[in-house]
Amino acid sequence: MTTQQDAEPEAEVETEAEAKVDPEPETPEPHEDPQPSRTRVKLMGALAAMLVAALAATAVLQWLAAGRAQEAQARLEADRALRLEVSQAAHAFGQSLLGYDYQNLQATRTKLMAMATGDFLNTYDDAFGGVMEQVIIKLQAVSVATVRGVYLADADESSASAIVVVDQQVTTAKAIRSVKDSHLKISLVREKGTWKVREVTVLGAAQENQYNKDGTPLADPSPKPSEK
Repeated sequence: MTTQQDAEPEAEVETEAEAKVDPEPETPEPHEDPQPSRTRVKLMGALAAMLVAALAATAVLQWLAAGRAQEAQARLEADRALRLEVSQAAHAFGQSLLGYDYQNLQATRTKLMAMATGDFLNTYDDAFGGVMEQVIIKLQAVSVATVRGVYLADADESSASAIVVVDQQVTTAKAIRSVKDSHLKISLVREKGTWKVREVTVLGAAQENQYNKDGTPLADPSPKPSEK
């Protein structure tokens, strides 16, 4: 039989046992690992380097594009200047070739000789100094030429070709001859910085009419077939 005195020591034992239980260890406060910070710094540095490289590449591309644009503009301006020179030479030649005055043919010959070269120079000089000159003087012909257009087929630094369209009105002692849209195909070469005509081909005219000095149509001198 257990008495109250016997039970008290057990209570004391339990109390001592409870006293011996270790308290729950405190959880240490978490501390920040330095490794992620270093990673972010490296990442930001890499992004900054990429941004600088991209900006530098953009600047280089813009500089190259500007250089190419300037070169293209320079080539365009040089081509325009070249074509203008050829057009002016062709215009002056067409006007001088079909414009003349029987009272001063030598001035026309001198001007054309300065514009021509090669075989055409020899051919023109022979013709103008022979039959052509005699006919013009006999008819007392005065020709006024008006260049309506110059169309360049091709042109480079040394040679070019063009079509010159000219209207011509020839007035003689007895009549007027009107020629519309005469087409001249000319080849030019550059000699010592000057464009000169090397070859001329007459392609024909769109319209040709002859009138008396009073403006009435000139009678056709060709014989007509007898009426049946």
